[in-house]
Amino acid sequence: MRLSSFLGAVVILSALISGCATAPRSGSAVPQDLNELSHWQARGRLGVSGAGQGGSGSFAWEQARDRANVHIRGPIGIGSVRLQLSGGSSDPQLKLETADGQVFQADSAWQELEARLGAPVPAEKLRYWMLGLPAPGEHRWIEDSSSETPILEQDGWRIEYRYAKEHYDGRLPSRIQAASGDARVRIVIDRWSFDR
Repeated sequence: MRLSSFLGAVVILSALISGCATAPRSGSAVPQDLNELSHWQARGRLGVSGAGQGGSGSFAWEQARDRANVHIRGPIGIGSVRLQLSGGSSDPQLKLETADGQVFQADSAWQELEARLGAPVPAEKLRYWMLGLPAPGEHRWIEDSSSETPILEQDGWRIEYRYAKEHYDGRLPSRIQAASGDARVRIVIDRWSFDR
């Protein structure tokens, strides 16, 4: 397990985003099978806390096959950063560029991100988790009949989803809450768009 606080993980990723979220908007129709979706974009807000630090900000995520470009803005404890994640789930590669022009690659990028965020996260799984899907490998879904919030448990993380029922046929997340140890992440997705 390398990388750090979900999304940042997805950084990404208790001093989190709260309040009302607007209904997510879509730039195009939702594909039938999200597992086959190779190009997508998500924009929204996120909050991260863990290891005595935290904050909130906004993000823009662009996924093109096995390459993700994530831009995080705001006082999230790490400042504004650009992340480029590429490669397969067995050996993800990270490049991190800070607002002041520092560039970190390979092991130094993982170390820098974890130092800034304070909690490790499996980066290779983030693109699946953002879509509300389990990543390849062992996982467990918890469905509570008294709640409309499905919970995914995978790789030491507990991820709760809320779906935008009035959009995307209720198949894409509008809110994601993730926790692992002291690390907490909330993501509010304001807009999805897709390229087939």
